[in-house]
Amino acid sequence: MTIVTTAHMHKIDPSVTRRQKIESRIASRAVSALLAAGYWLAVCQGDEDEQPASRYKRDIMKLLGECDEDRIIVYSPAKGPVGWVHLVYGNAGWDVISDYTTNLEPQLIPASQYAENL
Repeated sequence: MTIVTTAHMHKIDPSVTRRQKIESRIASRAVSALLAAGYWLAVCQGDEDEQPASRYKRDIMKLLGECDEDRIIVYSPAKGPVGWVHLVYGNAGWDVISDYTTNLEPQLIPASQYAENL
């Protein structure tokens, strides 16, 4: 996940760096769990068009965090799109997963438990 900073900042606030690391770890757990469940994932960055779906975590993680928010579109190979996860950056960090379709809740348990333990 790319760390987004303000161009005019001369010194990075340690609390911002910490929050971004937390967001990245939670997003990483969510992506890993969804991929382990056999899904393909596509990323919509902010208001941009959806990127092609992928099964490669590294490619997916590179796209996350470049905007203030991302939407991960979740695809089943047999059914097509089956849900989404909405990520919003810049709040407390542990709340990066802002919303999701409820059918994905079982797969998001590892990310949710990690966030709850922070």
